[in-house]
Amino acid sequence: MSDTTTVDRLRTALRDVRYPADKAQLADHASRNNADEDTVHVLRSIPDGVGPFGSFDEVLTSVPIDQSREG
Repeated sequence: MSDTTTVDRLRTALRDVRYPADKAQLADHASRNNADEDTVHVLRSIPDGVGPFGSFDEVLTSVPIDQSREG
């Protein structure tokens, strides 16, 4: 399991989430959208006290993104 995800995977996993959302809501939503394990893991690994998130862009600033991985 990786400690990173990609923007594309994250966008797909959270494509229809309603904001504001906290990390548990984001991880549950990603899991229901059949996101890969790495993506769900990075969402669950957001430190406590961070959030709620008002947009996808806010989520991006709080999770490790691997620019070298594709898709």
